[in-house]
Amino acid sequence: MIHFYHHFILFLISFVLNFKQFTMTTNPHHISLTEASTMTHAFQNAQQFQGMTIACMMDNNSYQEVIDQPGCVNLRTYFALDDQNNLTIVLVGVNALGQDMVNGIILERSTRCLVLCDHNSPLM
Repeated sequence: MIHFYHHFILFLISFVLNFKQFTMTTNPHHISLTEASTMTHAFQNAQQFQGMTIACMMDNNSYQEVIDQPGCVNLRTYFALDDQNNLTIVLVGVNALGQDMVNGIILERSTRCLVLCDHNSPLM
């Protein structure tokens, strides 16, 4: 009986040590905070982007409206300049054929960071 418990304990230890492997996402779009901050800081510190918008924020309901459109399977973000020449984003749904759903909901009017930012974020 002790042999059984010994194997059971070893199994539990192995399971706990490897649990992260089983629970990690397979989503290829997930990146670590380290990767994200390296990328955002590279943009923010690049001479050609000084003084430009460094982030855009929209409420999740707006994104959900695009996602919930019939036939929408992806989102595409375009970098754009608004009428005052500020960097912004334009967001559109994408169908299963990879086509922009230009007759559906298209988003912009985001809150730009240099205007409203989380200055405590490691991405800043």
